[in-house]
Amino acid sequence: GQFFTGKPPVGNTADPAIFTSERAGNFSYAIPVDEHSRYTANLYFAETYFGPKASGVGGAGSRVFNVMCNGIMLLDHFDIYKEVGELSAVVKSFHGLKPNAQGKLILTFEPVANYASVFAIEVIDESR
Repeated sequence: GQFFTGKPPVGNTADPAIFTSERAGNFSYAIPVDEHSRYTANLYFAETYFGPKASGVGGAGSRVFNVMCNGIMLLDHFDIYKEVGELSAVVKSFHGLKPNAQGKLILTFEPVANYASVFAIEVIDESR
């Protein structure tokens, strides 16, 4: 994946600073955690490229991707624009995530149309 900064302002969020840079492409994160706990992952998304208020090109269907955790599908053919339009934040939360045998949550972002994208990832230990 690639790191992009200088993103336009995003609404529908209490913390717009989260949305000033993004990771996009075909990428994954290996997040080390305690293998005996379960976790919640909050994934922060916004469409800052496609749409008339952003670049002026594209819209629904322009960016579609899958998100998996340790091989289990979390988001199947996710389209940020279709869900909230452009320049608007959305957080997707997933509960009860189980680490792999090496004590990691492997989050995989797989493009279907154009690049996958994420602005922030928050992992919370559910046992605390």
